[in-house]
Amino acid sequence: MKISIIGGGITGLTTAIALNRKGINARVFEAAEEMNEIGAGVWLQPNAMRVLDLLGLKETILQNGAAINKMEITNQKLKPFKEIKAKTVEDEYGNRTIGIHRGLLQKLLFEEASKKSEIFLGHKLESIEAKENKSILNFEKQTIESDIILGCDGIHSNVRKTIFPKTELRNSGQICWRGIAEFELPSHLKELGKECWGNQIRFGFSEIAPGKVYWFGVAKNNGETSKLQLQDLPKFLKEFDPLISEIIKNTTSIHTGTLSDLKRLEKWSNNTTCLLGDAAHATTPNMGQGACQGIEDAYYIAELLSKNQAQLAFEQFEKLRRKKVDYVVNNSWRFGKMAHSKMGQSLMIMLMKTTPQSVLDKTMKKLYRVDF
Repeated sequence: MKISIIGGGITGLTTAIALNRKGINARVFEAAEEMNEIGAGVWLQPNAMRVLDLLGLKETILQNGAAINKMEITNQKLKPFKEIKAKTVEDEYGNRTIGIHRGLLQKLLFEEASKKSEIFLGHKLESIEAKENKSILNFEKQTIESDIILGCDGIHSNVRKTIFPKTELRNSGQICWRGIAEFELPSHLKELGKECWGNQIRFGFSEIAPGKVYWFGVAKNNGETSKLQLQDLPKFLKEFDPLISEIIKNTTSIHTGTLSDLKRLEKWSNNTTCLLGDAAHATTPNMGQGACQGIEDAYYIAELLSKNQAQLAFEQFEKLRRKKVDYVVNNSWRFGKMAHSKMGQSLMIMLMKTTPQSVLDKTMKKLYRVDF
């Protein structure tokens, strides 16, 4: 059985590793000519760390990232709206959120996946043709036959466009800046993830390694905000605590982009092809679950393919994953919209202050659970 994974990002590489753990070989095809440590940071929440633990990668991630023992939403002066106990960001196995450089995570996954899987770089997919019960993958440089295709090629997935051409992205109307600062956080801010709310502007940060801070800023895209450069951000964020400007001033480059998600697909698969991660259910990053849900997908599809024929595995995969994914995508969208509305932000702050800790704990435990 020839399995082809399209996309060598976090979801695709984790899928290859998960399949390898089940004794299933898969080839990975990545459009990029080389694997560079690009991108900013990522927060691997307990559900992702649970999967990485099951795949034998937890210690490697811990050695290369930084533990985040508490997540806080604060005002622009870093004062939390509600004190949250550390156990809120911990699952039943003791897994906590880990901040890590996205490029480094991809490098670590690449090194592990390449031990047993062939990984072909510089392979941009152009089209897919059906041939009896197989598929023909047409790349720019060659043509390859495959029994099963797993589309892990992100929000702009060529695999998705081929099998489900009538799909739509939803633009949130927000713009996001992400960066890595060479900066030593004060000791009382280490092992913390903070998201600070100002006047329809958000700024989040955490340590991801000694002397390295991952940060992001989100604002409404009013045309002018999309033109802001790195040097403009301290002035734009002047209402925030001076620490925010210090973090930005110790950053050499940023990644700027609009925040979008994928309008809900009726199906994620056909007879021979299944979409995973952002290719199937791209979400805005407001819940910090985009990469985490792709990692969960990888684990589930490997488990199912190890026990079932492809079509049945795909059907079961969607049945098992759909409810949680819909919850993440829909709530992330609502969260982002409300956080950038004066009335919505006030309502969310009130709810944060009045919701009992036990209710928060129950909600987070449900999100962090990996039920397989």
